[in-house]
Amino acid sequence: MTTSLTTAADDADTTTWAATVHALKLVLEYAGLCFELEEGPAPGGCRLRLTASAACPWTRGDVRAHLLTEGVAAEVVGIEQPLPCPGHELILTLTSGQEIWSLMRLFETRLTEVQNAALQLHRALAHIGVVRRLDIQIMGDRALIDIGMFDADAATLLYRSLGGDESVLCALDLPGDWHDHERFARELERLISATGQALLVESVPNCGHCRSRHGGNRIRFDYLDTDDALLLADTLHRAAASAGSARPSN
Repeated sequence: MTTSLTTAADDADTTTWAATVHALKLVLEYAGLCFELEEGPAPGGCRLRLTASAACPWTRGDVRAHLLTEGVAAEVVGIEQPLPCPGHELILTLTSGQEIWSLMRLFETRLTEVQNAALQLHRALAHIGVVRRLDIQIMGDRALIDIGMFDADAATLLYRSLGGDESVLCALDLPGDWHDHERFARELERLISATGQALLVESVPNCGHCRSRHGGNRIRFDYLDTDDALLLADTLHRAAASAGSARPSN
């Protein structure tokens, strides 16, 4: 599996080749597909090696015809993998950024609700500078999203992006004081609850002796369901848009 993206798919810089390919990688990762992606023979294109999946019916049968009906022109080669790992793989050659973008949108429409929610939250967090791969955990009959631990820097970015009071941060010693870190966790939980979510935010302090091995104090969030993840993503996008419109023009 390839590495996670660092670019939100709807940002303006996705017009560049690297950002467009990264946007495709991100969608493929959250779709849970097995793939390899590399630069293609044509400038601005790419070559995608993909394992056919029942989750994407168009990867079976006349793949090229299916793609053409979706507005994606691509050269397609099918490969039958022998034992011990039999299976059907595809090699798709895309010759332009527009083809890459169209293929990405096709994959995105095939995401499950929880995959889409994780993708949207990934993009929203990346937009504020918090880049991480969100995990989807199956717990009984529920699929939940784990956004992982936040160090002090990432948690501070999230706090500011949600409109947190800067004077509160100035009064806190987040790296060194456990009580201050716990107070910060409560402030962050209060900010998130103001969006309509009851999300548990927990301070996970590390003593000075343990920090060389485990890092500094961290913030842990409860698992999010699909609605919670989409609401948090929407809140971050709205806050970013509001902050952008409030900046004075030069």
